[in-house]
Amino acid sequence: MVRYIMDTAIAEATRCLMCHDAPCHKGCPASVNPKYFIRKIRFGDMAGAVRLLREANVLAGSCAYICPCLSTCGSECTHEKLTRPIDISGLQRFVMDWERESGMVIPPPPRNCSAGGQASPHRVAIVGAGPAGLACAADLAVAGLDVHIYEQGARAGGQLRLSIPSGRLPSDVVDFEIEFIEKLGVQFHFNQEINDLTELKKNHDALFFATGLMGSRSLGIPGSDKQNIFDALDFLMQAKEGNVPRLGKRVLVIGGGDTAIDAARTAAEQGAKTMILYRRTQMDMPAYRPDIQEAFDEGVEFWFRVIPQEVLGGESVEGIRLQRVSWKGSGRRAKEYDIEGPDFEIKADTIINAIGQVRASDFDLKISKEGWIACDPETMKTSDGVFVGGDFFSGGATAVAAIGDGKRAANAILDHLGCSGIGKRSGFYSGAPVDLSVDFCGVHFENPFILAAAPPSDELDMVREAFKAGWAGAVLKTTSVEGTPVDLKYPMMSGIDYESGKLSAMGNIDLISEYHIDVVEERVRKLKAEFPTKVVIASIMGSEKDEWQSLVRRLSDAGVDMIECSFSCPQGSLGAKPGQMLAQDTALTGTVAGWIKEAASAHPRNVPVVIKITPHVTDICEVAEAVKDAGCDAVCASNTIQSLMGIDLNDWIPYPKVEGKSSYSGMSGPAIKPQTLKVISQIAKDVGIPITGTGGPVTWEDAAEFILSGATTVQFCTAVMHYGFDIIDDLTSGLSDYLVKKKLKSVSELIGRSLPHIVSHEELSYQKKVVSKIDQNKCICDDLCHIACRDGGHMAISVGEDRKPIVDNEKCVGCGLCRLICPVSDCIQMGEIDE
Repeated sequence: MVRYIMDTAIAEATRCLMCHDAPCHKGCPASVNPKYFIRKIRFGDMAGAVRLLREANVLAGSCAYICPCLSTCGSECTHEKLTRPIDISGLQRFVMDWERESGMVIPPPPRNCSAGGQASPHRVAIVGAGPAGLACAADLAVAGLDVHIYEQGARAGGQLRLSIPSGRLPSDVVDFEIEFIEKLGVQFHFNQEINDLTELKKNHDALFFATGLMGSRSLGIPGSDKQNIFDALDFLMQAKEGNVPRLGKRVLVIGGGDTAIDAARTAAEQGAKTMILYRRTQMDMPAYRPDIQEAFDEGVEFWFRVIPQEVLGGESVEGIRLQRVSWKGSGRRAKEYDIEGPDFEIKADTIINAIGQVRASDFDLKISKEGWIACDPETMKTSDGVFVGGDFFSGGATAVAAIGDGKRAANAILDHLGCSGIGKRSGFYSGAPVDLSVDFCGVHFENPFILAAAPPSDELDMVREAFKAGWAGAVLKTTSVEGTPVDLKYPMMSGIDYESGKLSAMGNIDLISEYHIDVVEERVRKLKAEFPTKVVIASIMGSEKDEWQSLVRRLSDAGVDMIECSFSCPQGSLGAKPGQMLAQDTALTGTVAGWIKEAASAHPRNVPVVIKITPHVTDICEVAEAVKDAGCDAVCASNTIQSLMGIDLNDWIPYPKVEGKSSYSGMSGPAIKPQTLKVISQIAKDVGIPITGTGGPVTWEDAAEFILSGATTVQFCTAVMHYGFDIIDDLTSGLSDYLVKKKLKSVSELIGRSLPHIVSHEELSYQKKVVSKIDQNKCICDDLCHIACRDGGHMAISVGEDRKPIVDNEKCVGCGLCRLICPVSDCIQMGEIDE
């Protein structure tokens, strides 16, 4: 079982392809969508990942330990076609363990109420506190119903608590989740054995039966009544309580399911020579494949295609007689077999019966001809007001399948009681109590996240979808007056893959939009009519004064909220010299910005004007000052970086290739974020003009850094092209949780908070010497720090006989290279020399 730390979890999450239709989702009986919680790990939104998992599966922590991932969601993983499936259960385990270990407290969701503001008066009885009952209870409680669980045992959890070994499912995981369900308002009644439905029906509006399977299925062979024959569940329950019966030296486990594997491994832990006897082939075993392999690795022996004939011995077990068979047909549905050779005997001191359990009672419910409880599998309804689920219904499956039954039953109960409109899991968790809105140039944004002028904002329907997803605003792709030639070349994009990291940078030889002003002004009207609270920003480019001012007037008439002006297209945009950008000429920037602001100020709406500038200048603050002096309202800092994205070493043609030629690209993506932070902070410190930041953000953490450096809003492009519009959920939830953690109430409190800490090189202190401090407990002895320091530092790190690194404080100057090279997070810190 893999245990992740944050770095390795993010690395595994980054492998996920984030498929559009997420086949893994279809493989989950509990309807968890792994794509979204994995993406939240990738985006650094751990609290959001917890909320998403809890909303989908209230027992997500337990399932992360015991769910047969490779047989459910993992079996559908697209990445298997490339290398191996994503470790979905491992990542889920990491998230849910993080919830407990971090001390994170997410308040239970507000119970959905009826239109009158009161909780639903309906009372529901759930019989059985196993996975199905708990899942059903949680959904109904969130919907505002009065939920009562009746459990014949002394504690909740069913087999999660009773029989699954602690090595597979730690007890504190189950305890945590039961406590959470109690906080939802579910009332537990323990030591309550229900034998008759009459009283329950009198006092409750609906019943859900999920009592599980507690009765043992008999071996059905001579000698089955001897001493030292244990039922597997009874054996596991005793073992979990620390009361392991005396097993002797040789233990036989009969069966091939998960319970058989657990029983065999538990017996082996006691030092007994343990064998599993299974009537079919290894491939037919219903047990989870990785657990079978672990049992093999732990020394459990497996005998396949053997059928017990008789238990041997006097009062106690001494052995068993077996018959070897060959099945006619493949799979567990095969019914006929041929006998192979004579019967044979093997010795044993104990036999553990793991061939399955049966229902202790049918409660007079209707039984199908196959022996199951007869019900509608979509609603789990078996009669009017009575619903069933879990092993009680199916005859034995997985915990996650039982949870799926409970969720379906909860929805059906809500429908049955006429409560569909007040529940059904809407808003399982309330959002963090913070204000994400910002005011920028007098315009109100519901959050600081907007689309940059780029391909994602070049189609009306794309912007519509972005607004529906939750983006606060969008800068429509740069437009021009009618008749302006826009000669696009294809393919127009290339990228940099560094150490298997897709799109660490993207290069684009795209130009402005092919849609001219007549199309864009009509789009503005439609968007403002459909989304009056969203901020619609138009980006423009002209070639002379009349064009710039005409564009401003027409867009102002159309109802645009702001106008952004592209002075910085990397392919060249009306600069003083051919191929040069307008914003590379300070004087020309001031002149053209003045034309634009003049037209905007003359219009009755006086729409704010933002000038998009470029880092390709000697002093970007001079350019920003020119924009400010021209009376414009803000700058967009800054555009992509002109780059040559790479060269094909086979034919020597640079990327992207257009009929054997290429050109300089505008580089975007995570690689340019440091450059963007620099220009934002410089302008914020030295010019004092409002800033919308763009260039490299992917996660909410990136956006927070932009805001701390002085930006008010943050524009996204490459991240949306890579992951889609719905990353807005990761951005808003991540930033909200961060503000709560920092005890801040609004995004505005973050703006520019890092600026006082940014000084010139001359102002930095040199008084305290720092050295590398290596945590030997975290060190994995990879020697990378030694190599880096030896060949690129100051030869201050040597390697001891135990392969542990040793820092020479006299030689170490505290450059920090070793910390950057180390693959283990926080293993190396920089600090003063210990006294």
